[in-house]
Amino acid sequence: MKRAALFFSLLIFFSVLHAQDKLPSFGKVDKADLEIKDCDFDPGAEALVLFDVGEVEIKYAGFSGWQSESIYRMRIKVLKASAVDRAQIKRQYYSKNRLEEITNVRGISFNLDAGGNIVETEMENKAVFDKVINKEWSEISFAIPNVKVGTVFEYKYRHVRKSFSYIPAWYFQTDIPVRYSAYYVSIPEYFQFTVQSTLRQKMDEQKKGSGDPGKWYILRDIAGLKEEPYSSGSKDYVQRVQFKLSRITSPTYNEDFQTTWPKITEQLLEDEDFGLAIKKNLRGTSDLDAKLPLLTSNKERIRSVYKYVQANMQWDGSYGIYSDNGIKDAWDKKNGSVTDINFILIRLLRDAGIEAKPLLVSTKENGTINSFYPFLSQFNGAMVYVQDGDEVYVMNAADKYNPFYLVPYDVLYNDGLVVDKKIGGIVRLDGQGMFENTVFFTCAVEEDGKISGQATANSSGYARNVRMQKNNKGRLREVFEDNSGINIKVDSLEVNNEKDELLPLEQKVQFSGGMQSSGDYYFLPYNLFTNLGKNPFIEDKRVTDIDFSYPRKYSVTGSWFLPDNFTVSELPKNTKVILPDTSIVLSRMMQLDGSIVTFRFTIEFKASGYAAESYPYIKEFFKQLYIILDERVVLKKK
Repeated sequence: MKRAALFFSLLIFFSVLHAQDKLPSFGKVDKADLEIKDCDFDPGAEALVLFDVGEVEIKYAGFSGWQSESIYRMRIKVLKASAVDRAQIKRQYYSKNRLEEITNVRGISFNLDAGGNIVETEMENKAVFDKVINKEWSEISFAIPNVKVGTVFEYKYRHVRKSFSYIPAWYFQTDIPVRYSAYYVSIPEYFQFTVQSTLRQKMDEQKKGSGDPGKWYILRDIAGLKEEPYSSGSKDYVQRVQFKLSRITSPTYNEDFQTTWPKITEQLLEDEDFGLAIKKNLRGTSDLDAKLPLLTSNKERIRSVYKYVQANMQWDGSYGIYSDNGIKDAWDKKNGSVTDINFILIRLLRDAGIEAKPLLVSTKENGTINSFYPFLSQFNGAMVYVQDGDEVYVMNAADKYNPFYLVPYDVLYNDGLVVDKKIGGIVRLDGQGMFENTVFFTCAVEEDGKISGQATANSSGYARNVRMQKNNKGRLREVFEDNSGINIKVDSLEVNNEKDELLPLEQKVQFSGGMQSSGDYYFLPYNLFTNLGKNPFIEDKRVTDIDFSYPRKYSVTGSWFLPDNFTVSELPKNTKVILPDTSIVLSRMMQLDGSIVTFRFTIEFKASGYAAESYPYIKEFFKQLYIILDERVVLKKK
């Protein structure tokens, strides 16, 4: 009876949708869709979402109380082989305290056989898997069968959350184009929700009918949101609508649901998987305990405890704002989530006399925090906040490479929530660190055009982190061998200051190689070891803001020693290019003194990023930059 009732409700939902836009019912497909070869409004896409529809209703479910019930249905056309994997679906849901569930999953694919007949393949129930990810989240996964280039496939499922205050956000846009996206929201008249929208094209809002409180939100022909160079992530830019319960008003009952950050803080501090979890004591830290009394400043103690947790804990790759299995279990296993590890750091810092506080964060991939809307769902992890006099430390001990004094780059310039009754609240995670690579090299040109030389590179701040990762993965040689215009081979590599994060990472290389040549002419690049690569800003338009993550500075100083059988035919001119607001400065100085060519090249990005509206200026600057970088010292054989 339950299955029949659900099936009947699905029929009602999709019959309403048919009346709205005449979409085909589940299991029925138009042959014209199977014959589509490309997307007319976003050519070249690997796949096309033919339609994406959803219905959500706040309803009273007897003994279960109020709940939010949603039904989703998506149909996709596969245009290229790279999109076949899109038929493998994963949907996470919040399973802590059985708050949410996903049920009634169905999937089907449609293909044309050699005779032009439509072949249907329905997914079996045993192809649906439900697994626990951690203490908070579970995941439904399934794969639609018989999917290949040309296939149209679709799936649908039911999602329930035990809450009258929850309406899932609706994302009209994906990374592939969407022909039709519609969301129906039905809210009882006594419930008032605030609606937020992020849009770059016109949205239709339509009532289902007179007397019905529901409303359709519809977008059509939505181009895919492409991945763009130096973007902090697409989540902030996806076209969407979001809902938040603000008030319940009835003849007999009124309540304001506009919560506040202080209220959220109070709840978190009393939660057994958050505030109470940090209060657990840890055993087996005698080596740290013996070292701490010898340290004379809070900064030294913070650094020592931070490095201790970094060295002893391994991150399992998972996020979340609650401790999965408790910090004692994570410490015993020396493995845990980002929150487990940072709760351990808080516990040990407090034991060392440091007033460490939990800090809720949202990584750049997760999106920017809107501090005007107190939603816990905006955060995806917890880090550590320490205020020691005028110094503020934001730490993530799950990151093996970031030092204690640098704000982790993946939350830099976002907001975080310090969870503390006295000094708590929203804080801006600005930092003073930057990315800086400085290179000095000398190189001798031999009579046959071969070259040999030595270079010293110093990587500071965030550049040190990047180089440390490369070094630990055995890929640091690649950094020095990746040079446009010269074939470089690293003959020897020496790395210093690996264990002292307060010093620049020093890298010394001996190298050899050969220049590009044409007839009697040879070409020397002056921008060796900058690793600036190719121009990332060549597209005509851009949707997302430009995010360099942090201010950057590159500096290369070098000398070329020429043999007697070469003369300098062309020497690039001294030049300086400055963005109108002076936030980017490029400088190049060249000098020929007898048989020695010396130069200094610097480029400094003083800002960490730019709004998408500034893209034309950034694009033009980078065009000039790479023209300058592509210039060569031209040598001619006598």
